[in-house]
Amino acid sequence: MKPEIYFIIPARGGSKRLPRKNLQSLFGKPLIQYAIEACKNSNFYNGKNIFVSTEDEQISTTSKDLEVSVIERPGSLAEDHVWTQDVLEHAVTKIKDFDASREDHVVVRVQANSPQVKGEKIDECIEKLLSHGLWEVFTVDENGIEDAAVHVLRAKCVAQRALSVYKGVVKTNYIDVHDKDDLSKIKSMMEKQC
Repeated sequence: MKPEIYFIIPARGGSKRLPRKNLQSLFGKPLIQYAIEACKNSNFYNGKNIFVSTEDEQISTTSKDLEVSVIERPGSLAEDHVWTQDVLEHAVTKIKDFDASREDHVVVRVQANSPQVKGEKIDECIEKLLSHGLWEVFTVDENGIEDAAVHVLRAKCVAQRALSVYKGVVKTNYIDVHDKDDLSKIKSMMEKQC
């Protein structure tokens, strides 16, 4: 049976180190657009399974203009101290056909501030989870440190409050954008790749 995949892109408006981070322009596109396009380029995209979780009106409008669903996040889940896991848990409660008890329901969290993510890398993470019967797969940098770009997890893991078992990793060389220096580094890297 083919799994049900739900792409969730958390994108709050109140970033501190780089104000309006998820809307920062990179080669004429807001950062969040890269995440949305990567999800749309996944083999698991079905035309209606991408959701942006935000409390921000401009991010919401941008996302809707890019033809994805928006989950209105309460302001209490958009504060600095809130864990992404809490945001995911809230998001899945708003997706009408999501069932946390279904083994074949899979959540793919893609960071809005990781513009290097591609659909192929998302698919590599999903396929690793499915083919090895894992509970979670996440991306790590060349030093083995989680880069937070992509995190794929079984539905049953979304609300858990403990470490999972049966985890896997996929190596990347991504830079998450947190400040202007990161934005400059990524721009330089992407220019070299063109």
